[in-house]
Amino acid sequence: MTNVTFWNTLDEDEREAMRKAGREPRLPFQPGDQILRQGDDRPDRTALIISGRCRVLWNGGKGRTTYLGTRRDGDLIGEMAVLDGGTRNATVRALTETYVRWWAREAFDELLTGHPRIMRKLLTSVTGRLKEADQQQIALASASPGLRVAHLLLRLADAEGVGRDGGVEIRELTRQDLGNWTGMGRDAATRCVTRLQDLGLLGDTSKNRRRIVILDLKGLRRLVSGPPDG
Repeated sequence: MTNVTFWNTLDEDEREAMRKAGREPRLPFQPGDQILRQGDDRPDRTALIISGRCRVLWNGGKGRTTYLGTRRDGDLIGEMAVLDGGTRNATVRALTETYVRWWAREAFDELLTGHPRIMRKLLTSVTGRLKEADQQQIALASASPGLRVAHLLLRLADAEGVGRDGGVEIRELTRQDLGNWTGMGRDAATRCVTRLQDLGLLGDTSKNRRRIVILDLKGLRRLVSGPPDG
């Protein structure tokens, strides 16, 4: 799947302007580190992921989270709260070792004011991301309960999947996560996982309950898309 990031849309002059305005720490974030925190009511910076991957999660309280997306090298994070001056509406955690470049709010504002083409490309990136999120939520909500987990696994495989054990591995993913992110609860999600395992689509998770391996990605896509018309 082609992933056109914000950074990929910039020309070399625009990239150089962004490099000069930003700051790049020497040390990376480690897997599990919090990069941005939901609820921060004074967001003072935004970042570009130079290398690595991060998950964007919404915390609904009582330990429940909702998966909003995965960001990779070339993606901006934290830009929406900096643009509108509002409270951060999600937490961003590093999924892998992640290097970022930071821009303070003032430097980011000056950059966008001085380079309107960057501002237009930023707005295009933000609106595209919002449309994608809406489409994903509609797809998930319209799926039957038995297929919600399959839909989510396909999305995660596209965003985070790593070839491993003859299939596609999704790391740092539990059945509790699947239950929360699909709104089904852990028990219902576990039943769905078991069914997908019985169909030969998923691997055994008994040895490591913090990962899922999709053994038959094409088969999982066929299951989600349903039988052909006619």
